[in-house]
Amino acid sequence: MARVRFNIIKPKKRPSNKTLRDRCDDLWRKIIKRKGRCDKCGSRYGLEAHHVIGRGNNNLRWDLRNGICLCLECHDQQKAKPKKFLKWFEQRRPDDYEYLLKEKNRILDFINYDKILEYLSVMKVENGD
Repeated sequence: MARVRFNIIKPKKRPSNKTLRDRCDDLWRKIIKRKGRCDKCGSRYGLEAHHVIGRGNNNLRWDLRNGICLCLECHDQQKAKPKKFLKWFEQRRPDDYEYLLKEKNRILDFINYDKILEYLSVMKVENGD
């Protein structure tokens, strides 16, 4: 008697929250850096995506208004003198500065990584990638 084999299709497991968070971080970083130059000095080399309000704040971690593209030198200067950087940011992007001040203390009950990924994907496409 011949043996019959059945292919059992297992449902795909949902990626872990860490995987989803890392995907959100990567996509956010790409969107911030796509400008191709430092927002402070204009350099095109050694670009990094910087969070104005630290990424420990999950309310603003993937908010595009909380990001700025900096070269390595300007990023190091920002780390050395954060108050001076915030003053520069306030003068350069006053609407974003006010928005970040209002939003930074809001508390999230739940992080929906799927919605964040969807939002960032739409923003990436809308802005030319």
